[in-house]
Amino acid sequence: MISIFFEQGRFALVLRVARSLLGGATGLEQPREPYVQGVTASSAVICWVSQHPGSGVVEYGKTPELGRNEAEARIGRRHAVALTGLDPGSTYHYRVEGVGGSSATGCFRTAPAGDNSRFSFAVVGDSGSGGKGQLAVAALLERLRPDLVLHTGDVVYPAGQERHYDRRFFAPYRNLIKTVPLFPVLGNHDVRKGNGAAFLENFHPPLGSPGSTKRYYSFDWGNTHFVALDSELYHGDRGPNLEEQRDFLKRDLATTRKRWRIVFLHRSPYGSSRHGGDEKARENLEPLFVKHGVDLVFSGHDHVYERTVPIRGVTYVVSGGGGRRLYPAGNGELTASSVSAHHAVLVRVSGRRLSLEAVEVGGKVVDRLELYQPHAK
Repeated sequence: MISIFFEQGRFALVLRVARSLLGGATGLEQPREPYVQGVTASSAVICWVSQHPGSGVVEYGKTPELGRNEAEARIGRRHAVALTGLDPGSTYHYRVEGVGGSSATGCFRTAPAGDNSRFSFAVVGDSGSGGKGQLAVAALLERLRPDLVLHTGDVVYPAGQERHYDRRFFAPYRNLIKTVPLFPVLGNHDVRKGNGAAFLENFHPPLGSPGSTKRYYSFDWGNTHFVALDSELYHGDRGPNLEEQRDFLKRDLATTRKRWRIVFLHRSPYGSSRHGGDEKARENLEPLFVKHGVDLVFSGHDHVYERTVPIRGVTYVVSGGGGRRLYPAGNGELTASSVSAHHAVLVRVSGRRLSLEAVEVGGKVVDRLELYQPHAK
């Protein structure tokens, strides 16, 4: 019995060492199919987890015949290969090797250029439970066919651990994220374990944005400027200090010349449901939103849909019905619409016009908003 126990212990030790070498130290047990990150008009990042350690290589091109390739320098199982020099508004096909012993393919479309560009984006938040609600919203996103998705945080419950990412993020969105880039922000549940370490490993912000980090960043899509912020810096996130983020936001909004300006973060400066508006975020960020003509601010945290009336010219939209257990919808004096439902928000941008629809999983549109800009800012 003693010798058997010893042999089992030695086997367990060898297994732990092997898993560490193959990526098990970070919770990576299974290969992951490729997913698209950080797409801009001229670049993209292709990410995947291979079955065995190696150097990641992406074959890509404008046709399924591909013809170009890009490799990363490091050796490992987790890969993130940047593709640069791409053409705006163009479809690219790609292929990677080593996922489950075979190749895996996908495609994506780069962001358009020009002030009269047309595109759509979806917004979803508080999704990462792996349950029926999340699967229903994931299916809705596939039906809506957005060009990009904004995620307002709480990507993986309960505490953002790597071991939950496969079932509570990569499996539900498997088909979507092969083709459509998802741009996330940190939620309070994402930073509970390791201060967001798994989030920071799995997601990659767009290239070429001065001052951007993995916690806050910006990018352009057609005539629209997007800014992702970390609201958890106001509540114990041990990332950069608040003033660094605020300085980034100030410089970023001051230099953009895009017609539409959209911010997304986890905790809303305004809201009337369970958590309500976040006073710390409001005090620090609202003056910059107003000064620099931000049109829409998307958030999550409350598991509802809620839209405010314009507040000093800015409309705030809570989209936290991505799959987690719902909250009762609030209705305050600044509320224009509120619904307790699993949903996604679909926004269509066409030149000077922007239209918003909040869509329940069954397809019912529960709120609409139309904005028009007669003049450039």
